[in-house]
Amino acid sequence: MNPVVLLGAQALVSLAASTAVLAALSRPLAHTLEITCPDRAAAGFWLRYAQTMLVIAPLVLVLAMEFVTPAWPPQDKLRFALLASLGGLLFALRAVGKRMGQFVPVAPLSKGAV
Repeated sequence: MNPVVLLGAQALVSLAASTAVLAALSRPLAHTLEITCPDRAAAGFWLRYAQTMLVIAPLVLVLAMEFVTPAWPPQDKLRFALLASLGGLLFALRAVGKRMGQFVPVAPLSKGAV
């Protein structure tokens, strides 16, 4: 397979995974940021920052994996691209969640809760 086509397919795998996660999280994240941020401009900035992180982190891992898998067959490289994308998304989601968790108040447990 042509290396340029393979690289494009790997990037598309990463972008598709990121797009799916962003489709699920953008609206609730925007709402949460509007509540926790001091103004709309700050909420808009942090929303774009989180969205950018959720695209860049998986893509960087997919592109970096070529150094680890230069002689692998194309189907294995695509499989590893998906794995790297999901790993990058987990990393980015953890980073965003850890940061957001500092500002979102957590209700105390009720006495009857286990």
